[in-house]
Amino acid sequence: MNTSTVVWIVVAVAVIALIAVLAMMANKKKQERNRTQAAELREKAAEKATDVQRREAEAKETEAKAAAARAEAERKAAEAQRLEAEAQERAGVAASHRAEHQEHLQKADKLDPDVKAAAPTTGAATHEHTTGHDTTGHDTTGHDTRQVETEHPDSGGTHRA
Repeated sequence: MNTSTVVWIVVAVAVIALIAVLAMMANKKKQERNRTQAAELREKAAEKATDVQRREAEAKETEAKAAAARAEAERKAAEAQRLEAEAQERAGVAASHRAEHQEHLQKADKLDPDVKAAAPTTGAATHEHTTGHDTTGHDTTGHDTRQVETEHPDSGGTHRA
């Protein structure tokens, strides 16, 4: 081997070594840039994580409010059903009492010689029609309008009070 070949081999090895060193340095710089960029991304992610957690907490709070509103609506619906049932029951009792009241009025009308006899019918309007009074014995202003006829021995006639 001659010296020029040896020089070329040494130069080639030196160039290769230089290229390897430069490649390693470039690789280190690239890794450092990647580390820095990754750290920045992690920092941004950490900042957004608190925002994400806050939004998730808001969503859960809204969901809880919706569940509470739904439960309240169901409770109110159940209360409405209970009140409707109670109202129907009371209406039935009132109708029963009204029928009993009408029976008493009809019996009283049958027994009272001062009441004109009419065809048997039912209802407050009929009692008002046959007696001239509503079923309560009051005129439209609420005053008692029932009159009672009594005989007075002194006058020999009847007297309306």
